[in-house]
Amino acid sequence: FRNDINGLRAIAVIIVVFYHADFVLFKGGWLGVDMFFVISGYLISNIIVSELNLGIFSFRKFYLRRIRRIVPALVFTLLFTIPFGYWLLSPKAMMEYVGSMLASLFFYANYYFQNLDFYNAEPSKFMPLLHTWSLAIEEQFYLLFPLLIFIVYKFKKELVTYVVASLIFYSVFLNLGNYEANDIFYITKFRIWELCVGVFLVFVNKDKLNMNKNSYYLGYILIIGSIFYFDYQVQNFLPKLITLIGVSLIILNKRKYKQLETIFNSNLISTIGLSSYSIYLYHQPIF
Repeated sequence: FRNDINGLRAIAVIIVVFYHADFVLFKGGWLGVDMFFVISGYLISNIIVSELNLGIFSFRKFYLRRIRRIVPALVFTLLFTIPFGYWLLSPKAMMEYVGSMLASLFFYANYYFQNLDFYNAEPSKFMPLLHTWSLAIEEQFYLLFPLLIFIVYKFKKELVTYVVASLIFYSVFLNLGNYEANDIFYITKFRIWELCVGVFLVFVNKDKLNMNKNSYYLGYILIIGSIFYFDYQVQNFLPKLITLIGVSLIILNKRKYKQLETIFNSNLISTIGLSSYSIYLYHQPIF
């Protein structure tokens, strides 16, 4: 467990909530989701790779852990929203809500919303489960990624970094192409690079890097600068790249710095970080 990564989760969920609350100052708060992807990629692949190295990896145990982590809170969120949806939504909006509820539960919400006709649909601000698109992308990735890593490990372990790097370059290449903004936002292949950046960080020898305090603080400067500087433009690749470089610089630095540790260990930041998944689940339906 790393307090600084938990602190990054706190930052990510705070800026997403403030962005959706229309705080003008946090115009780049949408980047919090991109931060979550990198952090998730790093933490989950760290578990998979560690267990593969020890020879104790089990698909059954891995997926059971993911189910226990994701499903109970998600199901409770859906149950929480049903009476309010029935009471507050118009018949048309209720039909869309029921469709999004099924899509959320079975982790294809990103494709559900990508195919929704937003011109004729209810305004996105009144879709209680719109935010579950990101959860769907994560779970789709982790449905297939362990199998890919397992096969590569069995075939030739040394190729893993090349496979991960190839996925990053493939996804980045797609992002730089002439695609619809809706596709870039919702479809998994355009987001794989963010998760795979987190995966790639697992294989970097952090001891040899010898990262210092300057690079650590630079990471936070890049993240905070992006949040306050960039407006929402899903097809603009630069804000994501700068933010993810910032997150990577922090993750790659294993040292602890007293001033920041004091902040991360505070009850408020620690609790927000640990509760970030639940906060993310509930903020959209409450808004």
